[in-house]
Amino acid sequence: MKLIMNLMASILLSVPAFIASVHAETAVIVSLDNKNTYTSIDKELVARIFLAKVTKFPDGTTAKPVNLKQGHYLREGFNRDFLSKTESQLSRYWSRLRFSGKASLPKEVNTVEEMKLAVANDQSLIGYIDAMDVDDTIKVVHKY
Repeated sequence: MKLIMNLMASILLSVPAFIASVHAETAVIVSLDNKNTYTSIDKELVARIFLAKVTKFPDGTTAKPVNLKQGHYLREGFNRDFLSKTESQLSRYWSRLRFSGKASLPKEVNTVEEMKLAVANDQSLIGYIDAMDVDDTIKVVHKY
């Protein structure tokens, strides 16, 4: 009986980790007013924007990245799959950039709804959400 209880506890404790590790399709989003959708905003450009290596969209307008809060499963997936970095690697990266005065941290929001609202209301922002949360208030410029 004790063995069965331990097995059940192990299974129940591993379910949230499994659910979080299931890869949802992520959509990189911009405002409906952003005029850069006529060109391809590819993975490389998005990564360069989120790493502060590029500060402009293809048309020359300002590009400012927005992150979900640290610990959010979409942020962890975006960092891992899109930027090829862990949160600790990014923390060190941003510390160096901030110390040198070359860049400041991207804006952070707590929820997908806050992300959509922020991006929809500022044509310079670029963010990411689960593709299932896309609606007609924002434009998708890249999916992965």
